Amino acid sequence: MKQESGVSNNWRWVSENTIPVRIGSLSALLLAALVVSTIVMVYDLARNQARIQDANTEFHRLEVAGQADRQFGEMRYWLTDLSVSLLTLSERRANEASTKLNSSLEQLSDFAPASAASVQEQANSYYETSMQAADAYTDGNRVLGNTLLAQARVASDAVDKTLTQLVDDLSESADQTRNEATVAAKAAMNRAIIACVVIVILGALLTWRALRSIVVPLHAINIAISGLIRGERDVTLPPEGPDELGRMSQALRALRDSQDKRRELEEEARAQRNTILTAIETIPDGFALFDNEDQLILFNDRFRSIFAHVDDILGPGTRFEDILRLQLERKSVDTDGVPDEEWISGRLERHRRPDGDRQEVLLGGAWIQVSKRQTPDGGTVAVYSDISDLKSKQEQLEEANAHAVAASSAKSQFLASMSHELRTPLNAIIGYSEMLSEDAQDMGFETATDDLEKIMASGRHLLSLINDVLDLSKIEAGKMEMYPERFALRPLLDEVASTVVPLVSKNRNELVLSCDLADTDEIETDKTKLRQNLFNLLSNAAKFTEGGKIELLVSKLRKNDTDFFRFAVRDEGIGMTPQQRDKLFQAFVQADQSTTRNFGGTGLGLAIAQEFTRMMGGHITVDSKENAGSTFSFEIPARYAAVSTLVDDHSQASPDTALGRVLIVDDEEDARNAVAQIVREEGYDVLMASNAEAGMEMARAQKPDVILLDVIMPERDGWSMLKELKADSKLCETPVVLATIVADRDMGLAFGAIEHLIKPIDPARLIATLDSIASGRDKDVLIVDDDMSTRNLFRRILTRNGWTVREAADGHGALSQLKSKRPTLMVLDIMMPNVDGFDVLKTVRTTDGLADLPVIVATSKDLTRDELDWLKAHSDEVIRKGDTGRGDLIAALKRQLQDYS
Repeated sequence: MKQESGVSNNWRWVSENTIPVRIGSLSALLLAALVVSTIVMVYDLARNQARIQDANTEFHRLEVAGQADRQFGEMRYWLTDLSVSLLTLSERRANEASTKLNSSLEQLSDFAPASAASVQEQANSYYETSMQAADAYTDGNRVLGNTLLAQARVASDAVDKTLTQLVDDLSESADQTRNEATVAAKAAMNRAIIACVVIVILGALLTWRALRSIVVPLHAINIAISGLIRGERDVTLPPEGPDELGRMSQALRALRDSQDKRRELEEEARAQRNTILTAIETIPDGFALFDNEDQLILFNDRFRSIFAHVDDILGPGTRFEDILRLQLERKSVDTDGVPDEEWISGRLERHRRPDGDRQEVLLGGAWIQVSKRQTPDGGTVAVYSDISDLKSKQEQLEEANAHAVAASSAKSQFLASMSHELRTPLNAIIGYSEMLSEDAQDMGFETATDDLEKIMASGRHLLSLINDVLDLSKIEAGKMEMYPERFALRPLLDEVASTVVPLVSKNRNELVLSCDLADTDEIETDKTKLRQNLFNLLSNAAKFTEGGKIELLVSKLRKNDTDFFRFAVRDEGIGMTPQQRDKLFQAFVQADQSTTRNFGGTGLGLAIAQEFTRMMGGHITVDSKENAGSTFSFEIPARYAAVSTLVDDHSQASPDTALGRVLIVDDEEDARNAVAQIVREEGYDVLMASNAEAGMEMARAQKPDVILLDVIMPERDGWSMLKELKADSKLCETPVVLATIVADRDMGLAFGAIEHLIKPIDPARLIATLDSIASGRDKDVLIVDDDMSTRNLFRRILTRNGWTVREAADGHGALSQLKSKRPTLMVLDIMMPNVDGFDVLKTVRTTDGLADLPVIVATSKDLTRDELDWLKAHSDEVIRKGDTGRGDLIAALKRQLQDYS
């Protein structure tokens, strides 16, 4: 069955592929004829080659026989010459000829052994007889010699006869072989010519028949194809069949049917195109379609109206480059100063490779938004929308936005200024309140003490509100920065707990610190922001809890291979409803109006705490139930990413000053003269004034280096002059030495005097005081601040702690004071007119003799990261005015003095 199936398949293939079968059969026949004729010719050539080889062999043998004949003749010649001349040379030549003859006879023995043996025997006999005859002639026996020569001649004739017969036989055989080869070659050539003629005739007949069976049907198919190409529908098609030509006819029939179908589709496409054109015309935007060669294919009237300035060239086939060049030629586009060719190449590049982005261009005085996309075949679809109205509105919005940005900038500038302007007087309020409270306590004025503490508490509260508002403003503006540092966490928690205890106790609450930490646990984050977060949450808990327990829970945990610290503040206060929790962490928003009315507050603490937590890399959550307390918790990573810092360069040259001029203000002439004499003798220049008014005028005009001031004077005493001196920014840095009979040294120092001398003045004490002003003394501090109240506050604080205080109202005064005398410490404000604190500090760090001067920066300015990092690198401590009253300043001074000593 399988065999029958194979035969059926083969027959089907033959019937379906007649052309290759016909051409293959023709080729096979011609190839077979060629093979047969080639085989016959090869056979004839092989036989003829064998005959030629035989002839060559015969000729070779003939040559060997002839060579032997010649060599025997040479031997006979030399032997005969030897018999006559008896020369040794003839004998040697005869021997050489004999040797050659023997060699030839060996070759001859291969094909004529009998003849070769006969010649060898006779030649040897001839040679021996000839040599004997030569010997007889040598011995003078000619008769014997002649007899031997006669015998040798007989042997020589026999050799000649044998060789001659052999040569004749071989010559005859060679001629016969050659003739046979010649005849065979002619016969083979005749047979080859006949076979070639037969094959050519047979091939031509078969080829004609095969081609006719193929070409005739193909011609009919070609006629049908031509008719179909011309669009004829009644074309006569060749008959169909299973072979190739029949299948071509089937294909032609399918082609004719497809043409009919295509005509129907073209009619539908034409109708659809008309519909598309109608739809495109209804589009309010300009529409254009370009092919992959940037030629215009399709566009609507709106496109033509937008490009009315080049309307005369618009049409199918118009190149996009031609439109661009005509726009440049008619100056209907603005290239913004770009060279023409560069502008054209850029537009062409964007046109050929559109990225889908929308571009806004000014065409014909109108703003057009251009949107282009590439089609699958490489063309470009472009939509042109008139956005002149939108552009106008956008400009209005941009103008409004510019005003908003300017307003925001003005707000930021205002808040930055207010940061200084508000904190500076609050610093004085808080500081003086502390001092007066201590004085009232020492004097037993309990009522005044309570009032002063209320003033101080109100000042701190106001400062806290100001700080919250400024912090929130900086957060909203994105200008709040992180200042990460590594520190032990346990001491910070203890400090926060001790600080917040009075606030917690105010509502009869109990603070519990639960710290699951080791003493060595450290955290790397912004210490100030972490402390403020804890203060905010604890104060918030204390405000809404009364007679309850407030817990600060701190623990360490690990998440995703990262260490975190969790801080939770749990209270037993009023709690919150779900609706109230939704309003948390919004600036200026508390739970509800009743909460604000009953408990007060601005609603900034939690909003700031949330932002600070985010900045530290953590998150804050709350869990609360109404009347069941609340738990605020936040988690922050134990390590914060390091932040690079930049340092601003502030430089200012220090002015040159010289100490040596002393102003003496005293209403007693004798006292003035006495002191003047003492001072002059020590080499000082002396100026004198008899009252406070004259002294102030002279101080302003002459700028003395030291003022020696009497306290008790008529009309205006020295206290008022000292106060005016310290209030004058140009004179406040001038050292003042009090000379009076009043033994109130502390009061004099508190008002700003550098020293207090009791009349009558001891000359040695006076000169020592002046020398100390020039050379410095222990616990000598220079206060640099443009705010008089701040200087007074710092002076009173420091003089109580045994410091000698000098003052400067700006950077110039500070540099002058430093040039004349180096203090033990310097307390420096940052924001000052003329030369600010940065410039002063930069000059100090680059001046020999001052580079290691301890400097404490006290400022109310909101410092940026760069400023704070720069100050930390160039000063010893940075404290903020008013935050904790005088405590930070005194502590900082003690630390620096301890380090300095």
